[in-house]
Amino acid sequence: MEKTNSFAELFKKYWITVLIAAQPLLDILAYWTRSPDGTAAGMLRLAIMLILPLHLLITLKDKKRFLLSMALIGLVGALHVANCLRVGYIDMRFDLVYLARTMQMPVLAICLAYYIEDVTKKKAAMRGLLYAGLIYFAGLVLAVATGTATDTYGPGLGVSGWVIGENRCANSVICVTLALVLLYFSVKSDNMWLNVIVPPLMAFALIMNGTKACYYSLFAAYVGFAVYLVIDKLLHGGRLRTRIIAVLLLTAIVSAAVYPITPRHLIEITQQRSSARQQDELERIMRELGYDLNSMTLEEKLADPVIVQVFGDYYYDLIWAIIPDMFARFTYPQICAKYQFNTNAGQLINVRLMKYNYASLIWDEKDALTHLVGYEPSDVWYGANTDLENDWPAIYFYYGYLGFGLYAAFLLYYMWLILRRLLADFKGTITLENFFLLLLFFLHVGLAQFSGSVIRRPNVSIYMSLVLALIAYKTTRHPITKGRLE
Repeated sequence: MEKTNSFAELFKKYWITVLIAAQPLLDILAYWTRSPDGTAAGMLRLAIMLILPLHLLITLKDKKRFLLSMALIGLVGALHVANCLRVGYIDMRFDLVYLARTMQMPVLAICLAYYIEDVTKKKAAMRGLLYAGLIYFAGLVLAVATGTATDTYGPGLGVSGWVIGENRCANSVICVTLALVLLYFSVKSDNMWLNVIVPPLMAFALIMNGTKACYYSLFAAYVGFAVYLVIDKLLHGGRLRTRIIAVLLLTAIVSAAVYPITPRHLIEITQQRSSARQQDELERIMRELGYDLNSMTLEEKLADPVIVQVFGDYYYDLIWAIIPDMFARFTYPQICAKYQFNTNAGQLINVRLMKYNYASLIWDEKDALTHLVGYEPSDVWYGANTDLENDWPAIYFYYGYLGFGLYAAFLLYYMWLILRRLLADFKGTITLENFFLLLLFFLHVGLAQFSGSVIRRPNVSIYMSLVLALIAYKTTRHPITKGRLE
């Protein structure tokens, strides 16, 4: 009996730490066990999403608020499914799996907020993030050292590590998240070596990933932490931590200076060269035909079959290889109107824009009820074999006005909690840990739009769920002290 009690106590104390620390290991497991039928890691994450709310339903004494929140999430999903049944399903199983992935973030955020009920659980969660960061970057080093790392965009164009090809976008957000975790613990420490070594190493990892998400997040984090340390000195006094501030700013400056030799720059140059030739050709054709496009309205352009044909062919050359179904399902006039006769090849070769416009063309054909609760992702996926990369448009198209509105309201609630706490205890709320959580929160919300896979990939959304749960703890349960919270 003693051993059982001992194990139960250990589990109760460390399960949150283990859950978070294991996430990079699950991603590695997914890489090595990938198959057309899914991965073991995906099944484990689905099990976690089911077990946590079920456990709370059994153990919570006051279940009203929890039941209401789960019911609201379930209602949106049920209405979406009911509408898909009304119009005719393409693939119900695919839609339900996609729905579960999308629902995971709010479900786990609410559950973890109940579990992180005191400072001990908060510290356990923060330790889990630290261990996850160490495991993630150790795995990245091993992948590179063994020559088994996945390239982000192709040979010499970024390094992602042990990552399934279609998860590269999601991996960039994980890289940002866990790089910021290690950066936070470095900034927090007074150890000279951690102050000096960790920031450049994390910057190097972010740059070598090759994505815009990693490269631009670097500057938000490094400059943000440096500015915070100055504000902290002004608000709370004490010594100005000039060493770590200097390292952060110097690393940011060097990261900007080396841009011409980064994978990110090589990727952009390659894209620009291939598109510039086609744009020049289009403009030459229109000049020879005697058209002044700047003086014509959209309606005038659509009414001219020559312009529609020339632009349609131009779009076909740039887009067909990526989304051939756009031209199989829609006419040249529809596509030209959606693109507003845009001639900028640099924008037109943007795959994210192609996918958005394809999904938008499908949306335009749907009825009012579908606009309310969204159409199934299969409508975009099947045939075109594609999916929206940016999260917020995906939530809008797949779950309609209702789903998008509730998702936005869910995140606005946490912003309200933050503002309320600042008004109640401004000086005591301005701490390094709180700044770190706030920075991660805003980066996740922004990257959901500019990168994607933040709230539709379980291996990424669990980090956002944890950040929201920690914010809930720091703004609702942690005592107001009118001074430092840490």
